[in-house]
Amino acid sequence: MNTTTATIPTQAGPAEAQQEHGSRIITALEGAWSAIRAQHPDVPAVLMITGTGRTGASLKWGHFGERRWTTGGTRTHELFAGGELISLGGRRTMQTLLHEAAHALAHVRGIKDTSSDYRYHNKRFVKIAEELGLQGPASPASVIGWSDCQITDAAAARYESVIQTLDTASLPYVHDPWVTALFGGTAKPTGGEDENGDDGDGDGEAQGGQGEGDDEPKKAKRPPTRFLVVCGCTKPGKDGEPEAARRIQISRATWEFGREDGDEDGGALMCGRCGEPFRKADEG
Repeated sequence: MNTTTATIPTQAGPAEAQQEHGSRIITALEGAWSAIRAQHPDVPAVLMITGTGRTGASLKWGHFGERRWTTGGTRTHELFAGGELISLGGRRTMQTLLHEAAHALAHVRGIKDTSSDYRYHNKRFVKIAEELGLQGPASPASVIGWSDCQITDAAAARYESVIQTLDTASLPYVHDPWVTALFGGTAKPTGGEDENGDDGDGDGEAQGGQGEGDDEPKKAKRPPTRFLVVCGCTKPGKDGEPEAARRIQISRATWEFGREDGDEDGGALMCGRCGEPFRKADEG
């Protein structure tokens, strides 16, 4: 069995400057990517970046961006790995890097592996992912398709030393309560309030290419901005029973404007024919 090693700097000491932590993360991720390329030479070189994967209610573990950077006059691909991903440990981080390596190989080979603005992963993606050591899902998901590919035990054994090094490097990470609750990420750190006095926990909705990470918390649905109102006018329905004769779609702002003075029955909006106030259709 072939194993691949990667050298990752140890935890920076207390006296070292905080900015050095960022370079440790990049060095660690670059080492893991080099290990993948050692096993699969067709996987291209990338410029590694990191940061929070959270944007509103969406969370991205990683992405591969084609030819996004210029280095020495040459276009270079981007590989992003989210700080929330790092909190899940070496095996899960390696799984995402292999996922992005599959996208990178698809680009090199000129294979269209996604659609719907890079969200839906097709079976061509799965075929490449399995070549790299991932196992495709039993069936596709409605939005992301065949994206949920898991690292196999054989692949984890192949990259055992890399995974172990990632686990023991004590890398900085982004704590996300949602990740902790659903994926077993690291526990909430203690101390270290930000400059605004916030401990960073919030309500689980932090601020702020093609890749992995559509395991997303969903925002609560907002009330509809338009709804149906009816008055007392009726007409014979298809079954002979009376039904509303006047049915009007109205915006919430217009409806509530008529109730600003505490008129709970919406009486400000009257029917000139039956003389009754309009009401919401779902209120009977």
